[in-house]
Amino acid sequence: MAEARISLRVGGFGSLLGSSVASSIGGAVSSVSVNWLVYHYTGSTLDVAYVGLTGILPGIALGLFAGVLADRYDRRRIMVTADLVRMSVMAILAATLFLVGFSLFLVLGAMTLVYSFSALFTPASQAILPRIVPTHQLEGANGLLSALTQTGYTVGAGAGGLLIVFAGAVTGFGLNAATYGLSAIFLFQIAATYGRPAALAGAAARSFRREFGEGIEYMRAHRPILEATFGFLPANFLLTMVISFFVVYAATVYGGDPAAYGYVVAALAAGAVIGALAVPRMRARRFAGLLMGAGVLAQAGTVTLLIVGRSLPVSLAGALGVGITIGLINTVYYSTMQAIVPNEILARVLSIDSVGAFVAIPAGLIVGGLLAASFGILFVFVVAALGLLGNGLVLLALPGIRSLRYEPKPVP
Repeated sequence: MAEARISLRVGGFGSLLGSSVASSIGGAVSSVSVNWLVYHYTGSTLDVAYVGLTGILPGIALGLFAGVLADRYDRRRIMVTADLVRMSVMAILAATLFLVGFSLFLVLGAMTLVYSFSALFTPASQAILPRIVPTHQLEGANGLLSALTQTGYTVGAGAGGLLIVFAGAVTGFGLNAATYGLSAIFLFQIAATYGRPAALAGAAARSFRREFGEGIEYMRAHRPILEATFGFLPANFLLTMVISFFVVYAATVYGGDPAAYGYVVAALAAGAVIGALAVPRMRARRFAGLLMGAGVLAQAGTVTLLIVGRSLPVSLAGALGVGITIGLINTVYYSTMQAIVPNEILARVLSIDSVGAFVAIPAGLIVGGLLAASFGILFVFVVAALGLLGNGLVLLALPGIRSLRYEPKPVP
């Protein structure tokens, strides 16, 4: 059980944790602020959708490139640079909106730039963790990171709503700029040696195509990693059809009660925290692939609870269950990849998975929206539940998934 605990002083882990929490709080504040601001001034749901796309398209366009950068250059510097750029953009956006007034193109351009640097930040942050934390503590570190980041996002979303009421939406952008600055300060506390990936012979002379190709070849040569990376893409697509339409679900089942919608979203967030914190106590690394596959099967059951739920407690149990499985699967996946993939190629492998997830999100939004408009939201949830059931069964049948695990050497 001692392995489930991790000291915040280990290799600067506390600084990485502080950076993640600060960014998640600020990101949630600005997300609430920008959606409210755009809809307040334009009254267009299409414009709100454009805002959503600014958070998705940069990840698709830059995800693979970001993985190569994070495996070639100093990861800490990439993260600090991304934070400083995001801080500057949000500060300029806040000042311009305050002094000049609202401009949709300005907002869309600024958010696209912010999310572009977020796409550069993410693979570097994922790949730096196993340099900071011993392998036997990766589950605890990822669980704590995921749990506190999710908690920070929840707190930030609530704070963003209060800021809109008492100080105006533009204040949220200013607060987000401050949190990015705080994140950069935290990252400066991490020892510089942890930011440097293992030296690659002739790295400076190699092309992007060759380095990206190395990531693909590594995955092809390691079947469990290939199956884990691509085997969960259907689940990402199907869960998007569920989570993104919680507001429609609440309106359909509970007559548009905003409190019911808020409770369902809160249950999802709470579940993600519980799932992430449960991983190190389970020592899930011993059966990582089986647990992730079983998690997708469990998602089919939890979505079914949402379908049959005609009382709020049943719906909350379903949302809580979905959140638990998400926190569980994500924490197990990242801990396992960080433990078994060589660090000098880790960012490329993880970025390939991230791009797939980003592609699945807009596809799930489009398909889910069309199905909901034609057949109703409960039909969408039925399709998702059946799809998750099939995806889970396929995953458990794959030999690579069944064999996916790791056993770190005991600490002397």
